[in-house]
Amino acid sequence: MQITNPLQQRHSPKFTGIHIANSVNCIKNIETSIDLYEITNKDRAFLKKLRESIKVRDLMPDVKIPKEGFDRWQEMLNLAIDKAENTGHKSFIAAKDNKPCGIITFKPDKRTFYLDCICTWPVEVGKKVTLAGQTLFKQMFSEFLKQKSNFIELTAILNGPFPVVHKYMRLGFKQVGGENFLVAMRTNQEQCKNTMKYLDDIIITSPADSSKDINLLEKLEL
Repeated sequence: MQITNPLQQRHSPKFTGIHIANSVNCIKNIETSIDLYEITNKDRAFLKKLRESIKVRDLMPDVKIPKEGFDRWQEMLNLAIDKAENTGHKSFIAAKDNKPCGIITFKPDKRTFYLDCICTWPVEVGKKVTLAGQTLFKQMFSEFLKQKSNFIELTAILNGPFPVVHKYMRLGFKQVGGENFLVAMRTNQEQCKNTMKYLDDIIITSPADSSKDINLLEKLEL
């Protein structure tokens, strides 16, 4: 997705979105459709509106999480948005029924991918989107396998709103270090291929028709 530079042109900026994939997951015979969009560091207006619009505490009022947990959840979203604005990073938005429900941002490299942050949230108050996080992980894994890098690395936090280390372990990551409230984790090509076999069984992904430009500020409800 691209936006013209308002410093170089006087007319209103033009947004062009990249609709890269459609996915359908099925758990307990309930199907959930999720669309994936790629954004770039040029899309500051969309990212700014996303930051201003998503308030996780308002979306999960009945969840028994201390205020500090909600603050950390919001920090995770902000971190993903901050990193999405950096050159050299990739970022994808997941959306259900044209409503954003997750973001993943990572830095690809020939040797190692580094996951900056992944964050998901409900599109309706109190209702999480089934497998939104796994759908975003699957997209990152696909990029990783195509590039044939050696590792994906991430840093899991222990003082977040939810326990995540075991979730990452189920996706093939192993603990390789850490300190205080941080756990360093890593996966490789072989393990990623095994994880993708599992994800392919529960998440069916098909390429989207990205031949037409999409204005994400109009397409997605924020």
